Amino acid sequence: YMEQLAPRYEDPSDWADRGVQEQDVLNALGLMPEDLDPRFSPKLANTGNSFVLVAVKDGAALKAVKPGLAQLEAISEALDLIGFYVFTTDPGATSADATARMFAPRYGISEESATGMAAGPLACALYDHLGVRRPKLLIEQGHFMEPASPSEITVELNLDAGRVTGLMAGGYGAVMKELQISLDRSPAPVAGGGND
Repeated sequence: YMEQLAPRYEDPSDWADRGVQEQDVLNALGLMPEDLDPRFSPKLANTGNSFVLVAVKDGAALKAVKPGLAQLEAISEALDLIGFYVFTTDPGATSADATARMFAPRYGISEESATGMAAGPLACALYDHLGVRRPKLLIEQGHFMEPASPSEITVELNLDAGRVTGLMAGGYGAVMKELQISLDRSPAPVAGGGND
């Protein structure tokens, strides 16, 4: 588990001075405005590290995300982000509080299967903006990767008078499959022989 701070949020209007618009984020994720969950506009959320949270309406929209990694990296530089956490709370897509995909090309991650640093800000946003008023939330990630690499991240919110003052995010690992790999140590043949 990792400890995180109380959340801070920025709306797209706060990004304009850094040259980023909401439409830039949608374009970089291959999303259209009609793919979004109308209850939540994209937000930058920070509980120690910054992520842009993007809520889509259902699992089909989440699966259809096609990240433009160069565009996402440029936006990440402009906004000083770790990455982008695209999620849905659609009960047809998950039995958890949300299921998500995370893209962080600025750090060489095209897509990650478990990101506690991002699940923390998402849990805060679910509590603060989407009415999930419980101190313990469950976030799924990795189900929509190709191939799937599912994870579950538990977030325990520290609350004081109904406000998030900090959190703990984490979970436990489990062996899903064991493989034995043998490597052939014989030298590869040299084309044309001689001094090639």
